[in-house]
Amino acid sequence: MRPLHAAQEGEILFVRYAFMGSYASTSNGELPNGRIGLCASSITTKQNELTVRFEVGMNQTSAAIPSSYFIGQEIKWDAPWIEVYLWVEVPFWLMTGNGTVSVEVGGHDFEIAIHENYFELHVGVLSDSKETVVYRGPWKKNDDLSEGIRKAIETRPDVPFMWRKCKTVLKIRSRCNEDVWNTTQEPDEGKKRSISYRAAMNGIRFYLATLCRAHIPVVNSLLQGYRLATYDYFPYEVSPWDVPFWMIERSGKSIRSCLVPYREWDSKPMGFAKPFEELTKEILSGQKLDPPTLPYKFIEESDLQNGMSIVPAPGEFELLDSLNLMERGDYSGAVRRITTALEVIVESVVGGAVEVAEGKRSAAKFLKDTQTNFPRRVEKYEQLSARKLSNALRTEMFATRKLRHRIVHRGYRIGPNERGQAQRAVDTGRWTFNWFEDNKQRYDVREKKIAFRGLGRDLAVGIFPSTITADGVVVSMLPH
Repeated sequence: MRPLHAAQEGEILFVRYAFMGSYASTSNGELPNGRIGLCASSITTKQNELTVRFEVGMNQTSAAIPSSYFIGQEIKWDAPWIEVYLWVEVPFWLMTGNGTVSVEVGGHDFEIAIHENYFELHVGVLSDSKETVVYRGPWKKNDDLSEGIRKAIETRPDVPFMWRKCKTVLKIRSRCNEDVWNTTQEPDEGKKRSISYRAAMNGIRFYLATLCRAHIPVVNSLLQGYRLATYDYFPYEVSPWDVPFWMIERSGKSIRSCLVPYREWDSKPMGFAKPFEELTKEILSGQKLDPPTLPYKFIEESDLQNGMSIVPAPGEFELLDSLNLMERGDYSGAVRRITTALEVIVESVVGGAVEVAEGKRSAAKFLKDTQTNFPRRVEKYEQLSARKLSNALRTEMFATRKLRHRIVHRGYRIGPNERGQAQRAVDTGRWTFNWFEDNKQRYDVREKKIAFRGLGRDLAVGIFPSTITADGVVVSMLPH
């Protein structure tokens, strides 16, 4: 669906760009060489139901393969900075009025406008992904909306237009690479359909996500100040999961950015039932494929009941929590949970090993005597089981314990730009948990199909480094 243009104050031009991959919204079926994907070719309405018809296409261009490529190479990294405003809605209300505050982070003062009177106008359906939003700002009568929106309402009476009241909306005054911004505002429709433009937009998507993510500490600084001043029970520090949808705005035009792909899903993904090789042959032969119909499933309905009888290993729920907290952006909580999971599984296996070797009373005494001596428990288990934890996993395990100590006893908080540190702790902790549990069946559940289960994860973190300096946010190109 083409965006409706907004020209009045408080209105934003919402543009949905297509990126390589499935469910790309494009004006035609052109896709990068060798890539299969979907495009929304038309949208119709009938009895207030919105129907999207998908077509499958594959670009068969014979363009030469470049000798090298890196994400973001099309960006002019030395371009000047330009002023932009970052819009984000937090998932709660700040019990205050409209106003502007200044927040200092990293030596730079960020101006933040607080808006408590904003609404969203959705067309067709109210979507969690906000793909259907055509206006955000103070509520207006239809006659006061932009000409494009008024014309759409008048000419399509069968399409519903629905208002939604926003929670607190923040607008952060910041900056952006001028070349990045200009590329998003490309007026030439022919150029926007080209492969080179879409490749450039992939890098720009990561740039914009990084730019927005870098401002989460700014949002949290505001929230911390508000919480200290009010002791309001409900607001909390946010993560990309809590504030996934951002808008970068300049002079009434904007580009949307989503930090967590999963949060854009208004419905479950669908796949093709046929093998990839068969699909490729059919496409290359000129056959037109039907839309994908295979549901994205981790478990069949008939097998789910069997899952109700699974007995979790000691510490397994803590392990699951650590994985989930990583995706929700609570990196400090994830490190705490994975450390607890390892403590619980080690207590279980070493207690069992001592009981088998020396008896139940000896096992109880050993666990009591080593309540604060985790290394001794690991050592005892290795001795009795005749198994040896690798030096690499041992080093990571004790490094994670030191990190947990900083979090628990020194109030250390792992920020969005330090996600890699927490991810390493959780991943190596999971592998160590597998080693202590020593259960092939549970190992297979955790370690197989990780990429399949990871569809929707935020994998853009770290592609472009970011930092906050006295001059503002800086997004850089990775050395290549």
